[in-house]
Amino acid sequence: MSNIPLATGQLPAGMAPDDNLGPLSLRIIWILLSISTLIVGARLVVKCKTTRRIYWDDFLMILALGFGYAHAVTISISISTGFGRHIYYLNPHKREATLRVGFYSLAWGFLSPLAGRLGFMVFLLFVAGTDPLIKKWWLYIFMFLQTAINLVAIIVLYTQCGNELDILWNQAKQIDFNSKCKNPIIQSDYGYFQGSFNTFTDVFLTVLPALIIWHTKLKLKAKLALACLLCLSVVAMIASIVKTYEARALSEILDYTHDLVIYVIWISIELNVVMITATIPLLRPLFRRDVFPFGRRPRDDSGTMLSSMTSLPRKGWENITMDSMLSKKDRFRSQISEVHSSASTEDIQPSREIQNPFGITRTMEVQITYETNDKPHVHAALVGLCPGIIDPHSHTGYAA
Repeated sequence: MSNIPLATGQLPAGMAPDDNLGPLSLRIIWILLSISTLIVGARLVVKCKTTRRIYWDDFLMILALGFGYAHAVTISISISTGFGRHIYYLNPHKREATLRVGFYSLAWGFLSPLAGRLGFMVFLLFVAGTDPLIKKWWLYIFMFLQTAINLVAIIVLYTQCGNELDILWNQAKQIDFNSKCKNPIIQSDYGYFQGSFNTFTDVFLTVLPALIIWHTKLKLKAKLALACLLCLSVVAMIASIVKTYEARALSEILDYTHDLVIYVIWISIELNVVMITATIPLLRPLFRRDVFPFGRRPRDDSGTMLSSMTSLPRKGWENITMDSMLSKKDRFRSQISEVHSSASTEDIQPSREIQNPFGITRTMEVQITYETNDKPHVHAALVGLCPGIIDPHSHTGYAA
């Protein structure tokens, strides 16, 4: 590899115009982050109003948002010193400041989608607790690999020049780049691997909710509606694919301040899409007037009141028993068996109804309520996977 032009004072032949991609990237980054902030904020409102507590998936999403802000702030600082312009148009001071801050921003860009995906996987761990057919160890494997592979990406990035990372931005030291730093193609190669695994993770996070939905006894229309909410990781997958393709810029070190812009934009798109798609399913109560505690009691997908069952008047009836309301698979079930007595029912109902062997019936509404420490059913109820309401007074505080 030839010496870096800025180290020799030479400019590339046929210099490109002094176009500046910084303002464009700044608008994209902050608009997306503002949307993510509103959506994650709405998530916390839903959790606080329905459960009065915060769970681990929420903590991780808050962490992802914090990393997203750290990324946006560092990129904004870098743009103010010249990020987005060709490196040979920057004076030495701005060149050094831009590269230094820009490199540190990449760590936040890796950590934010990592925390967002982990948050969604923790949410799926909760929901999978309502479905015995789902093997949760798959989620633990992906959580471990997702953490390890993305942390290694940060280590590879910041150890490429040993303990002299400032070679990448210190003009006086850049003459030693070839002798002290690893081949920059390593950055691109590992970036491809990291991005490919993140894409595969998004595929997994799209398929798993679909399986959980398939195992329910909801109507097809309700299943499709839930799939549109819970399988949004396919959008994050698309963003991850494009970002992986743009990782080729990591090896184009001659004009880092300009060539990395598109890659940085797609980092921002990915991290925000991960937060948004992982949060949207939990916003369902905001758009349902009949979801506790925002209004009336919940109804099932057929439009009838949840947990309704029939009972019979005591007069003229005996041996009435009630089966359990929840099966082992946590699906609502009510059953009443009756034995008609020999007593006459003429004094109870009109003669035209005497022919009904079951007599007079009355409807009694029974609510399924979940305590807030029942994390599987709380999260399943929030997104509509199982019937029932959440009792926010059963516990207050923060959840593990």
